[in-house]
Amino acid sequence: HGTKEAQRGPILDGMEYWYLYDQLQKFRSGLRGQNPENRSEHMMGVGASKIKNDLESALLADWFSQQDPKPAVRTVKGDVEKGKKFYEQRCASCHGETAEGNRLALGPALNQLEGWYFLDQMRKFRKGIRGYHPKDEGGQIMMAASQDISDGTLKDVVAYVVEAYGPA
Repeated sequence: HGTKEAQRGPILDGMEYWYLYDQLQKFRSGLRGQNPENRSEHMMGVGASKIKNDLESALLADWFSQQDPKPAVRTVKGDVEKGKKFYEQRCASCHGETAEGNRLALGPALNQLEGWYFLDQMRKFRKGIRGYHPKDEGGQIMMAASQDISDGTLKDVVAYVVEAYGPA
């Protein structure tokens, strides 16, 4: 979960505690990480099985949330103006006007995500290999919300969020 690994996961440093803890708990309980078609998530599910209890989840989430965000690698190109318009219409109500997140709407912050990971996760929601478990409320919301978004629009939104609010 850094910028130097050959097979990378998302940068977790600086992400919000509540979201990190929630995701770790989803992996531990099997709400995430059970679908081998989603290889990276499946691998995380195996890794998270080593977390012994809620306290360890809490300590991990707290540690990552207290770290300074890492610089992002800019890899997704898109029409930033189109992305801004789409974000304001469809995303801001759950993820915040400046992508800062909204816990009450189960919308995590997007302003710490690298574009490649953000785009990959949106495609997985759209394909139904993330958010598939009926008890994953936030995942179910995103899976439904992403169904009609074209790949071009996804790239535009990701480019906008990362350019306007993303990490350095």
